[in-house]
Amino acid sequence: MNRFLSSAAIALLCIACATPPLAGAAESLASRVQRLEDTKQIHDLLIRYGLMLDSKDFKGYSELFSKDAVWIGGFGSHSTPAGIEAMLLKYMGPAAPGTRNKDNFHLLTNEIIQVDGDRAKAVSKLIFYVKSPEGRPTPQMAGHYDDEFVRENGQWKFSKRVVQGDIPYSDPLQPEKKP
Repeated sequence: MNRFLSSAAIALLCIACATPPLAGAAESLASRVQRLEDTKQIHDLLIRYGLMLDSKDFKGYSELFSKDAVWIGGFGSHSTPAGIEAMLLKYMGPAAPGTRNKDNFHLLTNEIIQVDGDRAKAVSKLIFYVKSPEGRPTPQMAGHYDDEFVRENGQWKFSKRVVQGDIPYSDPLQPEKKP
């Protein structure tokens, strides 16, 4: 017997695969592909967050957030893209045109993304580096992000971002204890 299928056998196999019992499998495949595309878009959003922050493009940074987003971290709690942009300008100051940040940067990694339709959640790690007096990158803080996302006008955006310090420890969701 020939080890290769004839063209007629392949055609019959293709017709059999297109019958209704497997129609659900095709939808499932489409759903899985969509989830992979969504996960990639959210991954890219996470990376753009760090790039915009480190380049002090606060307007571009704020556009990564949904219209009713909340950012919670060491600078308190801030809402809406305009409020988040104002927070960064207040605490970090505006960048001079053409300025390249040579003093610090965020390393973002280890994201775990869970997509559920037009909403998603993620947890990821960060290390914040600053330039030492000798000009070397020196870790200043290690922490993590707890994120929620929403698809808004066809694009994934942050709906909630909580920045927590692991080393040194800080939890912006817990009230400070007074001595």
